Amino acid sequence: MSADPVSVTIQVLDKEYVLLCPPEEREGLLASARELNERMQELRSSGKVLGAERMAVMTALTVIHEREQHKSHRARTFASTQETIRRLENKLDAAIGRRGTAQPLDS
Repeated sequence: MSADPVSVTIQVLDKEYVLLCPPEEREGLLASARELNERMQELRSSGKVLGAERMAVMTALTVIHEREQHKSHRARTFASTQETIRRLENKLDAAIGRRGTAQPLDS
């Protein structure tokens, strides 16, 4: 049974937003809001994008693109690790197989 949602106030581009979330997600939500605010502040200070709505869309697109790149990198790393494990297992199987068939030296 989860606890009742708590009210969390975040600030993004000098505007406050009140959200509800489970108590155990509060700190993560606040950290996410800080990062969002920082990214949108950076975008605004670059002078390249005008309007809060456009900045929000550009920031969201950037964050999602970075997440997708990270997921892709993780998948490649996982596949590479699995292949390394498979090769090591094959080497171990071969070494154990040879050891099991080796003749004792003092027979």
